Amino acid sequence: MEILVLFATLFLLIVIGVPVGFAIGGATIIALYYCTDLDMVITAQYCYSGVNSFTILSIPFFMLAGSIMSTGGIAKRIVAFAKSLIGAVTGGLGAVAVLASCFFGAISGSGMATTSAIGGMLIPEMRKEGYDVPYSTTLICFAGTVGPIIPPSISFIMYGVVTGTSISDLFIAGVFPGLLMGLGYLVMNWYMSRKYGFGTVTVDEVKEKTKRHVLNRLKAVGKATWEGKWALLSPVIILGGIYSGIFTPTEAACVSVVYSVIVSLFVYREMTLKDIYRVMAETAVLNGITSFMLAYSTVFSTFLNFAQIPTQIYEAIIGFTDSKVVFLLIVNLVLLVIGCFVDSVPAMVVMAPLLLPAAESFGLNPVHFGIIMSVNLAIGLSTPPYGCNLFVGTAVGRIKMESMFKFIPPFFVTAVVALLLITFVPQISLLFLS
Repeated sequence: MEILVLFATLFLLIVIGVPVGFAIGGATIIALYYCTDLDMVITAQYCYSGVNSFTILSIPFFMLAGSIMSTGGIAKRIVAFAKSLIGAVTGGLGAVAVLASCFFGAISGSGMATTSAIGGMLIPEMRKEGYDVPYSTTLICFAGTVGPIIPPSISFIMYGVVTGTSISDLFIAGVFPGLLMGLGYLVMNWYMSRKYGFGTVTVDEVKEKTKRHVLNRLKAVGKATWEGKWALLSPVIILGGIYSGIFTPTEAACVSVVYSVIVSLFVYREMTLKDIYRVMAETAVLNGITSFMLAYSTVFSTFLNFAQIPTQIYEAIIGFTDSKVVFLLIVNLVLLVIGCFVDSVPAMVVMAPLLLPAAESFGLNPVHFGIIMSVNLAIGLSTPPYGCNLFVGTAVGRIKMESMFKFIPPFFVTAVVALLLITFVPQISLLFLS
C-alpha cells in the first residue's frame, strides 16, 4: 500500500507540472500521513539533517567554480589548447568540442555548465567553418554528458551522500568511463564529419600540412599550452589534491573557487567584482533548488527504509530473474527511460536508495553501480523530451530542438555502447580500486 501511495502521488505531481523537489516532498508527506502513525515533525528533522553535511557543501562550490571559469577566461583557454592539439583534422572543431568538454568537465562537474561554456564559444566558430548548426549543437550536448562522469562530479557526490559510498572512490572510478565516452564521441564525430563533409581534410591536405606546417603546429601547441597553463593547472590541482589525500572533495571545491577567482581577476583579468556578484547570485539560486531537493530526498529515503520498499523491489526482481546480466540490462533500460523525463539529480536521489540494495545482493560493487547509474542519467541529459543539455544547447545555438533529432540517434547509440562496456567490464571503473 505504501509503495502505491508514494509513487502514484509522485508520478501524478510530476505529470501535472509540480517542480521535482516539491513533488518528492509532497509525495513523501502524503505517504507518511496516510500510511504511518509517525509524528510529522520528523520531516523537518530529516530535512535539516539531509543538508547539514560537510560533504554537501562541495556541490555549490563546484557549481560556483564552473560559473567563474566559464566567465573569467579559463574555459576559453581550455578551448584554445584543445584546438591547437586536434583542430586540423577531419571534423577538427567537433573534436575540439569533445576534448574541451573533457577538460572542462574535470573542473565543473556539471553537464549543463559544460554544454553552456563550450557551446557558447564553439557553436559560432563551427558555423563559420561550415558545420551544420543542429549537428554542432547535438555534438556539444552529448560532449557535455562527459561533464558529470569525469571527476569531480555532482552526480557522484549526490550518489555518495544518499548511499554512503565513498565519494573519493567514485571520483577515482569515474576517470576511465568518462574518457571512454569522450573517445566514443570523437570517433562518431570523425565519421559524421566525413559523411556530411563538415571540416573535411583530404589526404593530400594532411600530407601538405605535415610537410610545411609541422613546426608551426608545434609552436601553436606550445603557445596555447603556455597561455593556458593556469587554466590547465585547474584539474591538476583539484584532482591531484583529492587523489593524493591532501584535501577532501569539499575542500577541493573550495580550492577550485579560490583558484578560479584569483586567476580570473588577477592573471587573465577578464572578470570584474560585478561579474563575481552575478555568478554568485546565479549559483545561490541553483543551489537553493538542489538543496531543497536533497533535503526532502532524505525524508524520502527514510520513508523507503521504514516501509521496506527496497526489500519489496529486491524480492520482485528476484522473483523475475536471478541473473546479474538480466538485472543490469533492466536497470540500464529503466534508468535510460527515466533520464528522458527526469533530471539526473532528482533521479539519482530517488533511484539510488531503491536500486543499490538489489545491486549489492547480486554482488555488484557499490562504486561500480554508482558509475553505472551516473552514466545512464548523464545520457539522459541529451535525450528528448526532457534533456537539460538539449535545452541549454538550443538556447546557445538559437535553434529548435526538432532540428537536432536527425543527429541525436548516432550519438545516443555511441553513448549506449560505452554504457554497456562500463556495465559489463567492471575493471574500466575499478582498475585503480582493486
